[in-house]
Amino acid sequence: MPIPDDQSVFLNIPYDKSYEKLFVAEISTIVALGRKPRATLEITETGQGRLNRIIGLLESCRVSVHDLSRVGMPVRFNMPFELGLGFALRQYQGDYKILVLEKEPYRLLRTLSDYSGRDPLIHEGKPKILISCILDALGTDSDDPTASEVYQIWRDVWRVGKELKQDHNREDIYYPTIFRELVAAAADLAVAEGLLAPT
Repeated sequence: MPIPDDQSVFLNIPYDKSYEKLFVAEISTIVALGRKPRATLEITETGQGRLNRIIGLLESCRVSVHDLSRVGMPVRFNMPFELGLGFALRQYQGDYKILVLEKEPYRLLRTLSDYSGRDPLIHEGKPKILISCILDALGTDSDDPTASEVYQIWRDVWRVGKELKQDHNREDIYYPTIFRELVAAAADLAVAEGLLAPT
């Protein structure tokens, strides 16, 4: 089992075009908090199978963020499945933190009733609200960036993301190279804004 990195945050998201802005908001917020976003798209297949790669990546993080807002057709089972893996991990890792995101309040009571008794973070499908949700859940002190500061970073990173899609001739941002460049752009912008120390 890999040694967990206290700063790594696993992102369990629907990799669809309509989610791109929210994905960039997650990246921007996590980076602005001095943490490292991780996603399954960043790791290459080396023969051990996708599920083993997902488990390994979950184990290497101390926090995972699971967005369960995609409930329409076609049915998407990956996000709740990976949430289940996160809960299993917390059982034997102990200090593992899980954040669940949803677009609408109370819908999770219907779509995942076993999660009952825990409140998901409601982002309403809006990057600015999602930024606030993650800051509330992962922020630790008064030195944390404000929602407005992160929102400005998000706007700039989103612009970079659109340029990267053109540069790479891709329809969406869900590729390892683009992901790495988005994380790097968010870090550079956070340093420029004085939110992170230069490395």
